[in-house]
Amino acid sequence: MRKTLLILSFGLLFLGCTSKNKTEKNLTANAIHSKIYKAINTNYLDEADNLFLTLEAEHPGSIYIKTDLMSLYLAHLKNEDYELAKFYLDQYEKRFASLEEIPWCEYQKIKIDFLSYQNAYTNQGKVLKIINKCKEYKTKFPNSRYLYEVNTIYLKALLTNKYLDDKIYKLYKNEGKKAALEYKTNIPKNSKPPKVPWYKKIFYW
Repeated sequence: MRKTLLILSFGLLFLGCTSKNKTEKNLTANAIHSKIYKAINTNYLDEADNLFLTLEAEHPGSIYIKTDLMSLYLAHLKNEDYELAKFYLDQYEKRFASLEEIPWCEYQKIKIDFLSYQNAYTNQGKVLKIINKCKEYKTKFPNSRYLYEVNTIYLKALLTNKYLDDKIYKLYKNEGKKAALEYKTNIPKNSKPPKVPWYKKIFYW
């Protein structure tokens, strides 16, 4: 996935260097757009990515680029290709989003970060990053219609971080480390810890 993302990023930055499939040369923007639509519907997302690069290279002013960016974002999100989904969404926001759409785009980015955090009790930095992004969102878009959703993610991330702190506290305390006190926290009553699949539990404390 990372390799595909890098190739896609460089392709968009250096369109003049993009190598094109002979069968895709000289196609109209509408023809390429139709191929992208078909590739997405049949879940051939790698093909859709490559076709989009061709569309960008051969028809940089096409009206279909905006539509296809959003379609590719939604397709990769559904397929849980979170890095690529976020990449397409970021491109859409930078190039086409209206002022009314920006709060939605920023909320979607936070949601992607939260959905991609799948390893409970690891990578505390990512949890803290989600928390900070939620804080920034609430400050920047206090009247957003997506504030409830962002607050929900914020509270879940805070709770996840508390359980992570508690794990670190217990580990450090058992090892007699003074740093344990820095992680001491109060877990809310009736709350439930993050779920960890049984096959992953052996890798946690």
